Amino acid sequence: MKSMLRPLALILALLLLGAFGCSDPDVYEPIDAEKQSLREALIAARPDTPDVSGPSLEVVVIDVGQGDSILLVSPEGKTMLVDAGPRDSFDRIHAVLDAHGVTSLDVVVATHPHADHIGSMAKVLDAYPVGTFVTIPETIGMYAAVDAALADNGCFVCFAEGGTAIPWADSCTVTVLSPITTYDTSQDELNDRSVVLHVRYGDTAVLLTGDAEELAEKRMLDTLPQSMLRANVLKLGHHGSSSSTGYGFFLAVDPDYAVASCGADNDYGHPHKETLSLLYDTRTAFYCTDTDGSVTFLLDGTAVSVNPS
Repeated sequence: MKSMLRPLALILALLLLGAFGCSDPDVYEPIDAEKQSLREALIAARPDTPDVSGPSLEVVVIDVGQGDSILLVSPEGKTMLVDAGPRDSFDRIHAVLDAHGVTSLDVVVATHPHADHIGSMAKVLDAYPVGTFVTIPETIGMYAAVDAALADNGCFVCFAEGGTAIPWADSCTVTVLSPITTYDTSQDELNDRSVVLHVRYGDTAVLLTGDAEELAEKRMLDTLPQSMLRANVLKLGHHGSSSSTGYGFFLAVDPDYAVASCGADNDYGHPHKETLSLLYDTRTAFYCTDTDGSVTFLLDGTAVSVNPS
């Protein structure tokens, strides 16, 4: 494995790309009786989780409404924030970070520059000293406020490449699985250029997929060893959309727990019925921020516990 992301100078003059929201090819899916029954069945089927009291990797999927923001804290106290939710979510993010005593962030990742993932990023960069900022090239130049905040913060900026490692915490391994730069991604939707991260502590791991959809999933399956995909916890791609979490990809990950980050009664109908059916059929424990609030996973290297708000 390569030891580091490819470093790139901070570029503030890329052309605007014109995609500012959650791009979803699916039509709105209303909450019908079948979908509601699936959600109720999944909630009823949640297993009891073990108590985890020793050193652990903490992963908090923050309830930011229709968007993504995830805080990771390593056993030795290193911090990472993956995405920063929509524009009005900074107060929620700040409250979670404050509750964890976070005064600086060792790594910040912007998976891709859609507004529901990067809307509050400028405020995060203004509020917290950051060591390393990881993203894709398309992010730079998309939002003037983010560009200015990056410049003021002075953090080191890297562009993600599948197969590289992000130095973060001695106890944890953080591997970028996508985007895979041997593919020409220039015509891909931004969702399929999302930074996908695999974070391992001991024999436990979490897979954070941004908004990666089936094209990116297929490329990971075709390129990476299946062992690199396996994880106990899967953050469902694209808020649980039917355009993500393909069957083959899901089987390769083989998670015990799946979590979706989305807003109540959101305009996209996330999470979609097809994804819920997959989770039900595979007996995968499911959590979602629209009903559970922020969801905390503790991975102690051998077991995983789950604590909804």
